[in-house]
Amino acid sequence: MRLKRNKANILQWLFNKYLALVDRTVMIVWQEENIYGDSQIFGFWHEDSFFMNLVLEKLAHKTTPVDVIVTADTRGNYIENMIKQCGGNALRVPDGYKAYASLKKIVQDTYEKSRSIAVALDGPLGPRHEPKKLAFYLSEHAEEEFVGISLSYSSCLRLTRRWDKYVIPLPFTTVTVAVKNYGIVEKNAVPALPVSAQAPDRGGACKQSEESLKGVL
Repeated sequence: MRLKRNKANILQWLFNKYLALVDRTVMIVWQEENIYGDSQIFGFWHEDSFFMNLVLEKLAHKTTPVDVIVTADTRGNYIENMIKQCGGNALRVPDGYKAYASLKKIVQDTYEKSRSIAVALDGPLGPRHEPKKLAFYLSEHAEEEFVGISLSYSSCLRLTRRWDKYVIPLPFTTVTVAVKNYGIVEKNAVPALPVSAQAPDRGGACKQSEESLKGVL
């Protein structure tokens, strides 16, 4: 048990250090179609979860503080740790039917319009690029605008054996961040959402990688 805990602590330390390295060396190109100020519902693809920590940290300076919905199981521990490093707050929600009570409280809290919420649209376990209705349910019932965020990378590693093809950006990467406001979206009228941003032609591409972190990320 102690060995397992030490391993988890080492992995969290590595994730945090690498995230800090990316933060210092990356260049972000913003493509924004959104007016900030009030609380909003932010949606992104699960494969972009790593870099979204930095995106949400920067968006928090433009809008209300951002809470990120994260799975309550062990996988969420690493995610919550990185979210906290970036000054955010994680809302731990169980998978499946156990999520009802937690989601009910989140919906009630959004009525106060004091905080924004971010959620991986196809999380926690896919299918990839098939948005679930949670973000749009929150948008509809709390009457909050839904804002879609899509990313593209000039250079990165992509873990191809994971269901989401998880992306780890490399240092000195250019990341294009497209932010688009869709207004209040009903859960039964989900718009077509881009799977990546339209990046300027800067060369480079994500490299395919064997999944060496299966069961961790």
